[in-house]
Amino acid sequence: MFREILFAALSVAVFSTAAAQETARFKEINEAFLSPGSKIIMIASHRGAHNDFPENSMASFKRGIELGIDVIELDVRHTKDDSLVVMHDASVDRTTNGTGKVADLTFEEIRKLRLKFNGQLTEEQVPTLEEALNLAKGKILVDLDIKTSRVPQIITVVERTQTAGTTMFFLGRGIYAKMVKEKNPAFRTLVRTHQAADIDSLFALTKTEAVHIDPSHNTVEVISKIKKNGGRVWINSLGEIDKRAAAGDLEAYGELLKNGANMVQTDYPALLMKYLKSKNLYYN
Repeated sequence: MFREILFAALSVAVFSTAAAQETARFKEINEAFLSPGSKIIMIASHRGAHNDFPENSMASFKRGIELGIDVIELDVRHTKDDSLVVMHDASVDRTTNGTGKVADLTFEEIRKLRLKFNGQLTEEQVPTLEEALNLAKGKILVDLDIKTSRVPQIITVVERTQTAGTTMFFLGRGIYAKMVKEKNPAFRTLVRTHQAADIDSLFALTKTEAVHIDPSHNTVEVISKIKKNGGRVWINSLGEIDKRAAAGDLEAYGELLKNGANMVQTDYPALLMKYLKSKNLYYN
């Protein structure tokens, strides 16, 4: 199904290459992203800076920009009337004052809801993908965790907002990255792998800017191979590593990174930044 959807997207108008107004910080981030051999380990904040504001909210994305990190991760879903909104769960129950599946609610119904933070209702609304990309444009990279089949619409929004140089399409297989890049070589991809054997087949098929590895193949051999092929190596510290760091053991990050991974998705971006700076592994 995903394959057919991506092929359908080939009829969408070609992306305009007009550059966004970029901040000096974004230029620094972008240079690092495209230089996988550099010493810099990049920081991706899971669902925005959700320790300070509701997850996947405009406020959490703004906070990520203020923190000076490299990437905000967000989740894309579609509504009943095919609007693209930012929401992790399939339903709105956990994160808002509403109930029901995102795909069963209209955009108007979802916009009436308010996001929760630590169990308390806020004035934050569920963002659209377009709002999030316009905010991030030229300021910070965005990892699009796609939880919808509406890939052609996502491509249209990326093109309309001129954010091909800001976004990464997070994809589960190399063939999907190949299709995205055939649509437009300017599109950037992050491909998930599940075993060491996936790496050779991935790069035989297509180029990708980043590869998401799991602990099962967090090895020097795998990571060196990805870097030699021009990719950054994404790994998650979500869960036990982040918990240890939050409890005061910042060296937990060192254990995760010992084999050379150089992009980390975390729930604690400020803590990770503190650790990386202490090891001279972040920007000067």
